[in-house]
Amino acid sequence: MKILAVDDDPYILEILAMMAARVGFTDFSTALSGEIALDMLNKSDVVFDCLLLDINMPGMDGIELCKLVRTMPAYSKTPVIMLTAMAEKNYIDRAFQAGATDYANKPFDIVELSARLGMAEEVVTARQEAAAAISTGGTHSPASANQHAFDISDEVLIEGVKDMIEYAALGNYLTQLSRAGLVSSQVFAVKIGQIEAIYARSSTEEFIYALTEVADAIGDVMRSIGYMMAYAGNGAFVVISNKATLEPSVSLEIEIQDSLDEKNSEYDNSDPLDIEIFIGNPIRPNTSKAQRIRRTFDRVIARAENRALKKRSEPRPVNIRLVGG
Repeated sequence: MKILAVDDDPYILEILAMMAARVGFTDFSTALSGEIALDMLNKSDVVFDCLLLDINMPGMDGIELCKLVRTMPAYSKTPVIMLTAMAEKNYIDRAFQAGATDYANKPFDIVELSARLGMAEEVVTARQEAAAAISTGGTHSPASANQHAFDISDEVLIEGVKDMIEYAALGNYLTQLSRAGLVSSQVFAVKIGQIEAIYARSSTEEFIYALTEVADAIGDVMRSIGYMMAYAGNGAFVVISNKATLEPSVSLEIEIQDSLDEKNSEYDNSDPLDIEIFIGNPIRPNTSKAQRIRRTFDRVIARAENRALKKRSEPRPVNIRLVGG
């Protein structure tokens, strides 16, 4: 895995290179500023597989550099690990909103750095294998309008929605909130009903459109509270909210459903795309171990799915559209 580390402190870069080599990552390049790094990314024939960016640098800081990196096609999905001693929630939020994948805290611990680089390498390998499968006509290669370049269970990246990040990054974000001493957070899931039918009927563009409509509706309601969310596949969104009080999710479900209904979403042939969402009650996350984060996410998704099962027997008001003459 080809790594580029960016920090204005040459001693930090030396330590990083040494620690990375000790855990098997020897293809390691460095840059002493964001401007130098950006020039390397734009002009070098080498495409780096992972970027380590210091947040606090003079001139172009790591968060600004991360935003610019994400606009470059070759680096739109590259793992980006932020390097910082800052634990304030503001910095954490800004870093992940800019497109960061993970966070490594200074002073560096070789075990933690090894784990972060190992996870980045897994992401790189998985994406290379998926790209190879598609290019060779593998199982993800669409053959008709209703067959997609991804499975229904895939964690599709939905672009253009504020505070929407990758699913793996959401787990890393939650870990950092714990380290920052944030106790007033909660996690819940939003599940799209009949997602299998929508997936089977729609084209890839229509399916992404449906997911985006739901993501926008969640954002419309949650924006004033503060949140971060990701799409987990199978029609489920996981949301980390800044709201301190754990409350039943019924009123939130109604608000998001109303926002979604107001969009009057349609398939390309103008048939109504009637989307119903379900939300399980939120839980307070336990992030003392990394595996518990995924367990937390699995629990909130299960709660949303159980909510859908219970609500199926309840009649839902029909969304009547008024057509002007």
